[in-house]
Amino acid sequence: MPLTVEQLQEQKATFSNRTGLFASAGYDRLGAPEFILDEAGVLAGPALDIGTGMGITARALAGRGLDVVSVDLNADDQQVAAFLTDDPELAQRIRFARADAARLPVPDGHFGCAVAIDVLHHLDAGGPVLMELLRVVRPGGLVVLADFSVEGFEMVSRVYAAEGLVHTEGPVTADWARGLLVGLGMTELKLSVGHLHRVAVFRTPAAAQAPPAFAVLDRPGLFKALDVFARNWLAHDGCWFLAAEERYGMETAMDLDAASWRRFAAAEARRIMEAFVIPSGGGLDALQQALSYRMYSFVNPCRIERSPGGDVLRFFMETCRVQETRRRKGLPAFPCKSVGQVEFETFARTVDKRIATTCLRCPPDPGADGHCGWEFRLASPQEAAVTLQGEVGDLRVEEHAEPAVSRSVRLALTVAS
Repeated sequence: MPLTVEQLQEQKATFSNRTGLFASAGYDRLGAPEFILDEAGVLAGPALDIGTGMGITARALAGRGLDVVSVDLNADDQQVAAFLTDDPELAQRIRFARADAARLPVPDGHFGCAVAIDVLHHLDAGGPVLMELLRVVRPGGLVVLADFSVEGFEMVSRVYAAEGLVHTEGPVTADWARGLLVGLGMTELKLSVGHLHRVAVFRTPAAAQAPPAFAVLDRPGLFKALDVFARNWLAHDGCWFLAAEERYGMETAMDLDAASWRRFAAAEARRIMEAFVIPSGGGLDALQQALSYRMYSFVNPCRIERSPGGDVLRFFMETCRVQETRRRKGLPAFPCKSVGQVEFETFARTVDKRIATTCLRCPPDPGADGHCGWEFRLASPQEAAVTLQGEVGDLRVEEHAEPAVSRSVRLALTVAS
């Protein structure tokens, strides 16, 4: 519902009063954004302003000749910000848009820069918003993050207390956001302090140069390419195992397969988590998301179930291309349970060390019929402690004993010679 003129005038008076309180506390509320933008240097438009507030940042950007889109979910704040923008030239350059900063209705690379001042500490989850900045700012564009310093937060708390209010701070910090942006491939150009703020300036990565044949593919074409890559990946996995089995025998090939999957599953989980901003230690929700992005999803139909309370996750591979091929050739099911236990347990514990993995069924189990099912749950503190002790014990044994895989390979080589 639109605010009345009286309500807008009242909000304008509140803004003026708080600005005065900030000044009395030694903080120039209107000068801080100018300092921050000066630290950023030359900015290209159009500019994205994350978190409209009272429109201070949007007006500062427009004052530098940039066209600005200022987004916020608070419709009242946006009305007040537009009301406070009483300079016609600035108003002409600013579009206040009610939108979720994590899902902006604009195409990739739409903005020349993005600015978020005093926004991070208001977010419940920073990952989706920062990922969206990577999408909507064109390659080579600038992203400017600024939030209060320790002294700045103390000052804001005092001002709010003088008004009988409490200034809350969420879980997202500037240092956490800086680390995430670097992890997403952005380059931190500058980190500075001033006007009770910490300012970080980033450049988005240059556009990836896809091979010409892939650069022209449409969406169906890209999915077809992914399907081909997934099938080739699976074929390569089978080829190397067959070569190992032919050279060293089934037992040693299984040992090598388990060792390979222990390494690959951990690397795969880490890369998926980095690419899709899945938090480490995020429990079963994080695991469900990570499992959905595995290459297996392109070659084997999979299904995920959650218990009513959400404390148990079950993953079923309903059709296995390898087992189906063996069945067509009249061969028995491949006994992959021992390797699967290593694979799924490693993947899950890379996502969250607390996750315990149980095999529900997998060949050669009776009734598995070439399919597999796995159950995941968060271990209790007592179970986690036992698991940790077991891992430490395993590490100590490995320090003083020759790995079983190495012994098997050495024996095989000796027989072959």
